[in-house]
Amino acid sequence: MHSETPQFFASSLRAEDAEKSAELYADLFQGKLIRSSSGHAEVLFSDNQTLVFSKETKECPVSPGTSIWTISEEGAVSFASRLLFSGFQKESESSQYISFLDPWENRLWLYFRK
Repeated sequence: MHSETPQFFASSLRAEDAEKSAELYADLFQGKLIRSSSGHAEVLFSDNQTLVFSKETKECPVSPGTSIWTISEEGAVSFASRLLFSGFQKESESSQYISFLDPWENRLWLYFRK
């Protein structure tokens, strides 16, 4: 069924190898890899939330993106260790979130649930 108005499909992140990036995010955030190649990959999360990973080419301009995830403050401590081990760099921290950059300069926020 086609709609007369645009329907939200996904958020996009930049990748050098889309398949590798998508596998990393699927593993970290319990997503399902639904499409995968070195140039384009898609990960499906709960409630039809999709992240698309794309390698930049002349035909496919891609910028780094930002994804925001909620987590308890206590859970963020141990999860941050997984991110650092996976090649993410801690960018900043406040009383409400921790910000990381992945190896492809995409920003990831862990926003604390209160």
